[in-house]
Amino acid sequence: NTFMDILSKHNIPLDKIDIIEGNIIDDKAVKEAVGYECYDIVCANILADVLIPLSEIITEHMKTGAVLMTSGIIDSKEEEVVAAFKKNPQLEILEINHNGEWVNVTARKR
Repeated sequence: NTFMDILSKHNIPLDKIDIIEGNIIDDKAVKEAVGYECYDIVCANILADVLIPLSEIITEHMKTGAVLMTSGIIDSKEEEVVAAFKKNPQLEILEINHNGEWVNVTARKR
């Protein structure tokens, strides 16, 4: 499914979403466009090599109590991702799930 297919399937009108393309990890303009402390849920289905640096900064954009749901983590990278999440004192790991060789980590902003 394409992104547009998903929006259509769930009857989400285009005027109700914002799409920002860029690198939130190190592009200040993207960080500003995304906004700070304004998200209840963040979902990231990307590789561990992106999740690790993302874990250092994503809490800037999350409300207190917000949930970060990640997936796309190959099992050989699980320990690295979990260690990175634990290095951010604002993240509390809620659960880690496995599906074959894939892992998801869910955390909450303290």
